[in-house]
Amino acid sequence: MNDGLVVNTAYGPYRGVRESGADVWKGIRFARAQRWRRATPPEPHTEVVDAAAFGPISPQASIPGMDTGTPSSEDCLFLNVHVPDGVGREKLPVMVWIHGGAFLSGSAAEYDMTKLAQKARAVVVSINYRLGAFGFLRQPELAAQNTSSNLGLQDQQAALRWVGSQIGKFGGDASRVTIFGHSAGSASVCLHMVSPQSKGLFHRAIMQSGACHLLTSTPPAVMQAQTVALGARLGCPEGPGQLACMRQKPASDVMRQSVPNGNEVNGVDIRWTPIQDGVTLKGDPDQLVQQGKFHRVPVIVGTTHDEGRLFVASEYHLANWAPVNEADVNGHIGRITPPDSALAARLRSTYTAQAYGTLDLAFSALLTDHYFSCDAVRDAEAFSRHVPTYNYEFTEPSASNPDPLMPLGAFHGLELIYLFQNNQVMPESMDALSGAQLKLSEQMIRYWGRFAATGQPNSF
Repeated sequence: MNDGLVVNTAYGPYRGVRESGADVWKGIRFARAQRWRRATPPEPHTEVVDAAAFGPISPQASIPGMDTGTPSSEDCLFLNVHVPDGVGREKLPVMVWIHGGAFLSGSAAEYDMTKLAQKARAVVVSINYRLGAFGFLRQPELAAQNTSSNLGLQDQQAALRWVGSQIGKFGGDASRVTIFGHSAGSASVCLHMVSPQSKGLFHRAIMQSGACHLLTSTPPAVMQAQTVALGARLGCPEGPGQLACMRQKPASDVMRQSVPNGNEVNGVDIRWTPIQDGVTLKGDPDQLVQQGKFHRVPVIVGTTHDEGRLFVASEYHLANWAPVNEADVNGHIGRITPPDSALAARLRSTYTAQAYGTLDLAFSALLTDHYFSCDAVRDAEAFSRHVPTYNYEFTEPSASNPDPLMPLGAFHGLELIYLFQNNQVMPESMDALSGAQLKLSEQMIRYWGRFAATGQPNSF
């Protein structure tokens, strides 16, 4: 037992563990969640709580190959603190990681932050938040009370408030907090840039492969209709009392019924996402950024070169064991824009097998450009008009390739292996990196660490 790893927070003492040369506290409760209510502060405790295991994660549909073995619970608001060796009296910059997963899946347990903490010389915090219908629904009775629909976003804000008040006890500098995230976590970073409740909770922001427009444009009316339909499927008819009825249903029923037919990815409905609720989001996040209505902090915005290849591989190649065809491409273009529009014609003439070598690569490039790269550049240009802004593209191709029909290239999420120097899901991927790739990893960590410390990645 190492009582030197006991930290007394305002809510009670926690005993950490030594892992890979870092001090780690896992499963620290930062708030308490009750179904479709705003999170409340944790209850104080006097006994020392062992913080050696991740806390429960939000209920979510399972994604093949992504199960960490961590139990799920609606009461999932836990965070993890990673402190590098030899901190002494120096207060280190703080980095708060917001995981991705389309606001439907994922957790802090998927990521080992010990090497990032050590090599970036930062206190790294990873957080859970409520997902899917548990975190992002618009129930008419709640809407009538002017209550936020974005409970998952509020959970993230609660975690940031905990960091602001408690991270100093772990050696972190609460005046230098960087929020960073990937995919939906990156979109979350943008939401904090424009949310009134997030002002002052962070001082730098890093958006990795998730622009302000990603998964943030669902109209409130659509979300409300979807929520009412969920209630009906649960046996709770529309009207007064529906909310109380829905709150009584088992979480497993809510999880199962919140995945209706249609508009699905890997069996997961993609529409439970943040909306303009008039409370946490008072406008379209993308438009607010374009209008310069965001918190003035330095920003890094970037993408990988081949974002879309992961989705073509997982949703077409590995699902159907066949290459994509013209109907697949045209069907997706029809979801982007009316199929008889001038834009549709331009997309069909631009993303062709002749231009890219194969139709699979062309379709991947279309997904990369439409959902990631173009919007990231647009965001970076808008940020740069007001704050120091840094833009990157990660181009190093994957060292391994499970897709027999197409090289994965620098696919969506590949840079995380380099940033964290580990992969909880595919640990063998780190063994496949060459010496030059490991040097690239070290350089990337230095950029992120310098930015967290100083607000500019190139400072020495």
